[in-house]
Amino acid sequence: MRIWILIILFSVISTSCNTKASAERKIKKTVINFLDAVEKKDGSKYKSLIYESEAYPGVISMEEKFFYKNYKIINSNVNLKENIKIKDTIFNGAKRKYVQYRIKNNNPDFFQKPLIITFIFYDQIGYDRIYNHSVFDNMLDWE
Repeated sequence: MRIWILIILFSVISTSCNTKASAERKIKKTVINFLDAVEKKDGSKYKSLIYESEAYPGVISMEEKFFYKNYKIINSNVNLKENIKIKDTIFNGAKRKYVQYRIKNNNPDFFQKPLIITFIFYDQIGYDRIYNHSVFDNMLDWE
């Protein structure tokens, strides 16, 4: 009887660990695919990785152009693909996972807050799409 309990307990723990690792792998892959789309200026791929992107064409288009224009500067401050750190949060009352970058503006003429890029992921829609349609927090301060 004790052996069965231990086997069940071990299987539950291993399944839980595999699920978390799998979610993190999917999130990292999605972020890398998104950044690849920015590097290649692939608008259709960019939009396909954002959940319900067709409902927010203006915001998506504006941020897409900003990202294309400033990607090299942003990536030179923080290697985006190498610094993917996944964290947990509560967003709109539900548990979510997110990846966030804070990029300082090195231009001495500007005394601005850092540019904040946030990718939010929600397990209900899958970790293969970014849940938030607006990934920049203070993009207009950087223009």
